[in-house]
Amino acid sequence: MTHYGASIMIAFHRTIRSRKKVTIVLTAFSLITTGIIAGVFIKNRYLSQDPVKLITSIHQNATLAIGNVHQVSTREGIKEWILDARSAHVVDESKQLMLEDVTVVYFLKNGNEVRLTANRGILKTETKDIEAIGQVVLTYSNFTLETEQMNYDHGHRVLFSATPVKIIGDAVNLTADSMKYDLTANQTWFQRNVEVLLRENPI
Repeated sequence: MTHYGASIMIAFHRTIRSRKKVTIVLTAFSLITTGIIAGVFIKNRYLSQDPVKLITSIHQNATLAIGNVHQVSTREGIKEWILDARSAHVVDESKQLMLEDVTVVYFLKNGNEVRLTANRGILKTETKDIEAIGQVVLTYSNFTLETEQMNYDHGHRVLFSATPVKIIGDAVNLTADSMKYDLTANQTWFQRNVEVLLRENPI
């Protein structure tokens, strides 16, 4: 009887120790997993807010998905544009950010702003050139420009489109096959098949 009881107690203690080991292992795994998830979230959030860190990270990751991208571009301490996108994919080979639901606000010397929205976009991380694609809308003052594709040359601060554009204003409607807008000079050129409709009594 005594030997049998001792065997039960030994088996009981072994079961308790085994359960403790399983509990410790599961707890450690849970903590490690939580730490990894938190680390990835914090890193992606940090990178999405910092364009310098984001561009640097491209060389360390072949492909990287980022949500809620926000980038600010400055030159000699002057803010030139702010870009926001719902999501982005970083591609190392082409050094580009593939953007979804893009909004870019360009700042002019006179204090005014030019706002661009598009379904998709491409930000070239080395040159900071931007390509907007799909239902592109450019708004400035009381004018709205619509087209399907718009490019931004960061070095020259020029917006240009090689696809047909339509401008709607309070007193004028305009269509053309292509256009160029110099943000520094605040001047716009339209080329090929330019048609202008003036309204004498704008609403």
